[in-house]
Order: sequence, then C-alpha cells, then structure tokens
Amino acid sequence: MCVVNEQVLSAIRRRLQARGLDAYIAYTPSNVFYATGFQSYFLTQWWRMQGTVLAVIPADEYAEVGMMVGDFEAKPARRVSGIRDVRAYMLWPEIRDAEAVQEPLGSGESETPRPAQFDEDEQDGILRGLLGDRGLLGARIGTDLRYMLFDSYRRFSEQAPDAEWVDFTHDMYGLRRIKYPFEVERLRRATELSEAGMRFAVENLEPGMNATHVRQRYVMGVALAAMGDPRYEDYSDQWILPAVGTGVGIGVDSERDAGIREGDLIKFDCGTTVGGYRGDGDRTFVYGSVKPAAQRLFGVLQEAHDRSCDAIRPGVEVGEIFRIAQDYITRNGYPRFRRGHYGHSLGIDTFHEEPPYVSEGNRTVIEPGMVLAIETPAYTTDAGAIMIEDLVHILPDGIERLHQLPHGLRVAP
Repeated sequence: MCVVNEQVLSAIRRRLQARGLDAYIAYTPSNVFYATGFQSYFLTQWWRMQGTVLAVIPADEYAEVGMMVGDFEAKPARRVSGIRDVRAYMLWPEIRDAEAVQEPLGSGESETPRPAQFDEDEQDGILRGLLGDRGLLGARIGTDLRYMLFDSYRRFSEQAPDAEWVDFTHDMYGLRRIKYPFEVERLRRATELSEAGMRFAVENLEPGMNATHVRQRYVMGVALAAMGDPRYEDYSDQWILPAVGTGVGIGVDSERDAGIREGDLIKFDCGTTVGGYRGDGDRTFVYGSVKPAAQRLFGVLQEAHDRSCDAIRPGVEVGEIFRIAQDYITRNGYPRFRRGHYGHSLGIDTFHEEPPYVSEGNRTVIEPGMVLAIETPAYTTDAGAIMIEDLVHILPDGIERLHQLPHGLRVAP
C-alpha cells in the first residue's frame, strides 16, 4: 500500500481506538476515496450506487484492510489503493477479451448471466465475508451513518445482526480537515486552474453577454490551461456559479439575463477538481465604470475579508473569524447584513463546502495544515452580486493564500 494511504489509515485507526471502535466501514464516495486513494467512477457519479463500493478498516493495525467493488473497477482499485483483499461482484458490462467470449461453449456448459445492474445478494455475501474473516460480525463498527441510505443500513444490519453501528461522520471530517502536503498541492493546482478560467473569461467579455456566456468562457479557459500543462493531467471537472449585473440566482435557469452593460458587476463563484480535490474561490469584476453603491459595498466587504484573513492563526477559534467579519460589516454602514458563515473547510466532497464552517459560536480551533475558504459575499438585486473569497493554508506562524489573483473591484476586460 502506498505511503500516503498508510498515513491516512493510521490516523483512522487511532481515532477508532480512541472511540473504542473495532472497525470503520468507509461508505460515502468521499470517504472511500480518502481511505483507499481509489476514486470509484460508479460511486462518485451516481447517487444510487451508494453502498456498492466500500472499504472495511479494522482498528487493529495488523488486520488487513478489505474492499468491495464492482468487477469493472477491481483491477484499478487494487493497483491504486494497494489493498490486496479487493472482492469484486458482477456489474452489467461484459469485460472479458473478445478472444475469450468467442470461445465455443463445451457440452453442457453455460455462462453465468450478468445482472441488469448488480446482485444485492452477491454484495451482501461479500460484506459478510469481509467482516466475518476479520472477526467483526459482532463488533462495534463506525461508519458514515449520517449519509447512509436506509436500504444500506437495513442490509448491513442483516448481515451482521450482532454488530453495533456507530456514526463516524464527524470523526472523518475531523481527520480530513487537517490536510497532508499532497492534498494542499492538489488544492493549489485546482486554484491555479480556476484562476486561469476566470482570467480567460474576463479577457473575452463583450457587451451583451449574459451569465451563461461567462460560464462557457470560464470552462473554455480552464480546459485550455489544463491542456497546456502536464501538471494538470489529473484535472477532471469544474463548477461555476456566475452572475452578471443584478442577477443573483443560482443555476443555469437564472443566467438568461439581459447581458453585460456599462457598470455591471461580473461575479465568479467557481472551482476546479484536480486529483479528486475540489477548489473554491471567487472574484468580482466591473464592466466599465463602477456604480457608487457597488463600490461602497465592495469596499466594506473587502476590508472585512482582509481583517478576517489577518486574524487567522493556529489556536484561534473559527467563530472568532466569523465575529470579525460580521462586526466590521454591520458597524460600517450595513447594520442589517447577515450571513450564516464566512467560510468553510473543503477537500473532496462533491459539494465543496465541508465542516468546520466559519460560523457564529463555532469552537473549532484552527490548526496548522488546515485549508479554509474565507469569503465575504453579498447577493444584492440593486448593487449586484459580489464575491470575495480566498483559499488559505494554515501555517505554524500564519497563512499562505493559495489564490494569486489580485483583490479589488477590477475593471474588465
């Protein structure tokens, strides 16, 4: 098994032992990826495949990790994870070589039919075998109960009726919030790609373009940058929530606005995924001259953002960072302005916001190795939508900003 996975597994096992648990079953797409290093396409792309790929991690460091996966992905799962005990069930695609499937059937011989998708009984047998072979059928087992399908819980309980199932969701987020160097590097490259997309979109703006056109140019800029640099060979996708003018909605149905006009704000809320790590970060531009209301609001939000970032250091509670941002905004001309959080962790969830949130009263203590997205946005239908957000990597004596695009309400193009 690779060194990175061994580090992750050791941390999971220490947490299991501290909780008095005998094993952990990684269930969500994010935690299967985190625990094994293998990102299942089936599990990450289709929510109805939840429970079909998982890893069993005993708390005992001398007990072997086991994994269940469909046969289409079994070989890459073994290669990427380094896990030897990978047990595969049949999926619907035929995966044998053409030479093998054209060999004539012998007398009385028949081929095992493939399922329409997968056979739950086969999966249940694999899970029971993985647990039974490790003496875990009556154990205390942590898993991602908060996000587990009820059908999965029912079937797991039937296969190990004497086991005690314990929610391990919070524990996994606690482990994941401290990033290993390889994780920071992936987020750094994801940030670079996203900034390339923003630059390309802004450099190619024209009057009359709407938010959908901004979206298209961002995607093109990301793709061009990724194609031109081998450092981004593990780039996989991107996301963007653009806004033009007074548009503040979310999703493509809200992007059919009148198009860019003089004084409009162009808001980027976006990120890319590199090596499975999903970035987040934002900038706001103005087309031509800025309107006074937008300039004033942006200035207050930018100062709140800078003050928040300046206060980040190990030992500070994230709730204090929230207080600094909220207090500055409400005391400088916007007494009714409220937000639920001014930032969050991030990493490998498909919705990039992960706990802890920079929210009121959150007592989570900032530690070296964390990466936080610090943001001070406003969505207004008069001044326009504003986003100011940076990824900050927590160092022993301060922070490193992963975003390099300048701040300020910059004129575009």
